Amino acid sequence: MASTRQIITDLRAQARALDGRHLSGSMMDGVCRSLRRGADELDRLLGELAMLRAFAEIPGDAE
Repeated sequence: MASTRQIITDLRAQARALDGRHLSGSMMDGVCRSLRRGADELDRLLGELAMLRAFAEIPGDAE
């Protein structure tokens, strides 16, 4: 299973690949924006999880 960091990287790579492209006559801007927002949210949640693990003294490699 892919790590959260790998998923974030994949979402951002897909957004870069689709940026400025057309699919069936419509721009992919909305899809790119959603991919980036999803990556940003996962990144934020990963940071919160790290903070909570540190507070609870849970090792970080327990992903």
